[in-house]
Amino acid sequence: MGYDGYMYESVWLHPETAAERGIEYGDIVKIYNERGTILAGAYVTQRVIPRVARIDHGARIDLMATDGEESTWIDRGGSNNLISPINVMSKNATGQCVSGYLCEIEKVEPNEMEEWRQQYPEAFARDYDPAYGTLFSGWVEEGGA
Repeated sequence: MGYDGYMYESVWLHPETAAERGIEYGDIVKIYNERGTILAGAYVTQRVIPRVARIDHGARIDLMATDGEESTWIDRGGSNNLISPINVMSKNATGQCVSGYLCEIEKVEPNEMEEWRQQYPEAFARDYDPAYGTLFSGWVEEGGA
């Protein structure tokens, strides 16, 4: 659980990789590339090789921001599918390339998190349960047809 009470998906980092980036166990980190940004909790362990960030896929999506362009996505839920390549493996195989792609990782500083709170207050006000993530009532608005 992050210092803000949110249950982040964990990203495994080798101690050398974490140290190079000033990241410690439990820090909130952002993992990003040209396709967007996801947030995760740092799990520092020697069970991964240096210079690799390992995060399970299939996490919940909890978008903080998007203007329709993929590169502007910021996701608190840690869904790495949002930053994985969209192309298929080859013209002969239609599987996704989700097991290895380039990204960068940095520690999220408290002032950056506060800026996001100011910019996207609705994302931080959603109904949320640490065991389940964002609740249905956090996404659905009353009213309609």
